[in-house]
Parts: sequence; structure tokens; C-alpha cells
Amino acid sequence: MNERIIDVVCNDNSARNCAIRLDGISCDGYKEGMLIGAFSHFHDDHIRSIPSCIASYNVLIIHPITFEGINALHPGMRYREQWVTQDYDTEYRFDAGALRLLKANHIPGSSQVYIESDGETMLYSGDFGYPDVQIRQADHLVIDSSHGDPWHDGNTDRHSVKNRMFEYVGERLESRPQVVIQGHSGTLQEIVRHFEVGYGKKMDSGIAFVMEKRQKKVLHSIYRAEKYEFRDITEYESPEYWKLINDNKKCIIFSTASILDEQLRSLHKIIIDQFRFTKSDSPIIPFEGGCRFNLAAHTSINGIYKYIEAVNPKYVVTDYSRSRYAKRLAKLIEQKFPDIKTEYRPPYDVHA
Repeated sequence: MNERIIDVVCNDNSARNCAIRLDGISCDGYKEGMLIGAFSHFHDDHIRSIPSCIASYNVLIIHPITFEGINALHPGMRYREQWVTQDYDTEYRFDAGALRLLKANHIPGSSQVYIESDGETMLYSGDFGYPDVQIRQADHLVIDSSHGDPWHDGNTDRHSVKNRMFEYVGERLESRPQVVIQGHSGTLQEIVRHFEVGYGKKMDSGIAFVMEKRQKKVLHSIYRAEKYEFRDITEYESPEYWKLINDNKKCIIFSTASILDEQLRSLHKIIIDQFRFTKSDSPIIPFEGGCRFNLAAHTSINGIYKYIEAVNPKYVVTDYSRSRYAKRLAKLIEQKFPDIKTEYRPPYDVHA
């Protein structure tokens, strides 16, 4: 089997966030002629192509949580016939082989895509967090190259940092009425869940939680079984929200960048996902007007090395369509594992 059986394949009108090809399966994008696809998680840079490409697929395979997240963000998508939801480490059979989704430990529902076909095994990492990631050995590996960057080498314990965030927010709300927690979809919902059922006790019931309408739908979709444990969520910019603000009532505003307006910028902010943490950084960094928390949603270079050792591939591709760091990462992997053939794809500057 030719090594180019795995690749990063870009369409003529798009050279960023391209599809990952594992034999006849297309991951996190679309390339003409592919009939079976899989999507790793519901962050926008990985699902952006779905509205324009879903009609071209016969089958789209995703984790049930990712399905709920996508449908909360894109109402009406759930009625397309192409969807096949699949739990971790269960098998979907197709003509040439089988596909499994493996736990990626990035956001709820995030998955690696593992293929067995014609005697070869292939794996696409997607975004993942090492070490709490499911491992299967594979001959061919595609790594998302937003990982391994020295700017993401900060050490952290995700659960402990979420616990400290719970305590920090409670402390801040003793002296001010509102706090903003800013992050990406998926991570914000994980924080809400932790504040309600993960810490061991709930945040004070007198503190209102505020979210954008779409993010509230994502929360109730991906945590459907637990949503009755959650307090009522006030929708951002609703009359109830403005009453909270005007009456100086205590609330936590869970904000994506899309709703970070001028008014929110003046409030005390907790920022996650938005900044990089190097090896020398503390996982919790105060700044004037707020604090940064490192939840380690991306894997360090040492995590990449341990992941590759565990997967034990013969051939590695780093994805240049999502990060310029792919070129450097390919070189580091080649130096660390000289017996593994490594290259970045596509072999041109998609960021130019």
C-alpha cells in the first residue's frame, strides 16, 4: 500500500482546515469523490465544511456528543440521513474495512479516527490531550499540528485547575457582582458542568449563570442526561440578563469571543483556551483585570513523543493546513524517531 494512503487534501477554493484522508475515509472536511466521512469534534475549525459538503456524503460518522453539539450550533442538521452516531471503540464496517472512534480527551465527545483497511491501520489524532487519550497502534498516523508547539508546553492538572477556578470565581464574587469566563464552545459547557456537578458542591444557588442562546443549547444537548441537575441558564441579552446587570445581581457570564462586547470587557475576566502556556508558566496566571487558566486542551511536545511511542507508526504526517508549526513538528518527530518516515502535508504554504 502506498504511503500516500494518508494525506491532507485541500480543495481548490480552500487551503486551510483541509480534509484528512485515511484511505477512502475523509476526516474533518471534504474532498471530491469521498463518500464516507468522520468528524472528530464540534469546534468550528473542524466542522466548518459540514453545511456545504454533507449532501456529497453517503455516511458521516461522529460521536453522539459531537452530533448533539453540531445540531445545537446548526439547527436542522439532525434530520439529514447521512449521520451515523457511534460510541468510542465500536466498529463501523465498510466495504474495505472498519472504522472506530477513539477517545481524544479534548472536549466532550472529541474523537480520534482509527481505520483498518486491506491489512493496514491508520489513525487521525484530531485535537487530543495526552495522557488521558485512548491508544491503538497504527501503521500510518496523521497528527493535528496545533499540538507539540513549545507555546503549549505548560504543565497542568485539568481537574485541579477546574477546582481552583470554582474557588477563584466564588472568591471574586464576594467583592463584585459579575465575572466573565471566556472560552470556546465545548470547554465552556465543561466548566458549567464542573461548577454544577463536578466539584463536589454546587456554586451558590443565588448566582445566576448566563450564556448565549446557542451555547445554552449546546450545554443541554451534550449533557442531556444531567441537564436537570443544572440551574436555569439566563440567555445573554435577554430581558432577564439586563435585569441582572442593572440590578447588580451576582452572575457568571460564560462567553465565547463572538459575544465579548464592550460592556463585558470591563468586567473581571477568567480566560481559558485563548492564550498559550509555555513550560515555565504556572497553570494559573493573574493579569490586571482577571486571570488565565490552563486546561491543557492541546498536547505538549513531550506528550506528542509519548503518544507516537504508544501508537508505534511506520509513517507520520503533520497537518500543515491547520498550523504552520506542522513543518517544525515533522522535523522534531523525525529527529526523535529516525526510523519513522515523517513529512508535513500539504507541502506548500497554505497560510500565505
